[in-house]
Amino acid sequence: MVKHNQTSSDALPASNHAPVYTLSDILGAPCTKEEALTLLKADSGSYQQYLEFRDTHQQKLLALLMGKHSLAVTYDSFFKKIMSPREKPERLESFLAALLNQKVKIKTVLPNDGTKLTESGSMVIMDLLVELADGSIINVEIQKIGYYFSGERSSCYESDLIMRQYNRIKSDRGKHFSFRDLKPVCMIVIMEHSPETFKKASPSYIHRQQITYDSGAEVASLFKTIYISLDTFHSVIHNISNQLDAWLTFLSSDAPEEIVQLVNIYPEFLSCYQDIVKFRTNPKELITMYSEALHILDRNTAQLMVEDMQETIQQQGATIQHQGATIQHQGATIQKLKDTSAQKDAQIAALEAELEKLKKQK
Repeated sequence: MVKHNQTSSDALPASNHAPVYTLSDILGAPCTKEEALTLLKADSGSYQQYLEFRDTHQQKLLALLMGKHSLAVTYDSFFKKIMSPREKPERLESFLAALLNQKVKIKTVLPNDGTKLTESGSMVIMDLLVELADGSIINVEIQKIGYYFSGERSSCYESDLIMRQYNRIKSDRGKHFSFRDLKPVCMIVIMEHSPETFKKASPSYIHRQQITYDSGAEVASLFKTIYISLDTFHSVIHNISNQLDAWLTFLSSDAPEEIVQLVNIYPEFLSCYQDIVKFRTNPKELITMYSEALHILDRNTAQLMVEDMQETIQQQGATIQHQGATIQHQGATIQKLKDTSAQKDAQIAALEAELEKLKKQK
């Protein structure tokens, strides 16, 4: 449970007279399950989609419509809507400023489709892609389940962004172009359930890439990668002590008591929850977006399972190969023992023949 840390000055409300928000103030007046179902049944198509959801997903939607719970922002569709740099740039700016520990101003929202990776048409698709006032480019990506090969995947995305920037600036400046004109590209990956690679780094939950050279030479790099493990954060942090803690709490929890505490410490998050609550009056949009989010989750989960199976097969192949080498070595050893035994048998037979010859002579 998130608790208010009274020793942290920046975790306190702006005013001692600030209102105390209740769950109803944040998520709206509660209603019954029957009333929530009536809202869903108002659109037959949406209700049919709802019935096709798994029971756990149905319960999440009902809890939101009833005003009992919020909805996890880690679902791709909802994250993009709540954190939209076009509609609510101040939210993404606030999050980035807290994470990067610097003032952030979004200059431009960039198109999120990039280079074609394969002949079959696979594309590098970004989540939230922006250019800041200092020219640096940032891509923020949310993942319900963290991907395998995180480093390799992020490198592909960052390389695509650098080449897009290179082509654009070189085209604008022509012969006056210099590589000094290129600005850093930062990939921020937020994972609700992080892979084992990051779990092993617990209690650290923010993983910042550092590129250094063994000689100590200071060579600039355009690559910057930051991974955030929300599951680890939620397991090790129990006090909101700063703005970044507040953002990670917002992203990692939909529990009522934690929502109430967060909004009372940082009232600016009230508007974020109010945008989520708007779905209570528009169940059709809620079902559509939730269905899209589940489709993306299912696709990513399937890809993760394939990668998991490939890794298992690879490990099994390595094990079989090792066992084969062991068997071959053991076979060679057995053959050597057989050869040695045959030599000894021959020596024994020769000695027995010599003994028999001596007996006859005697």
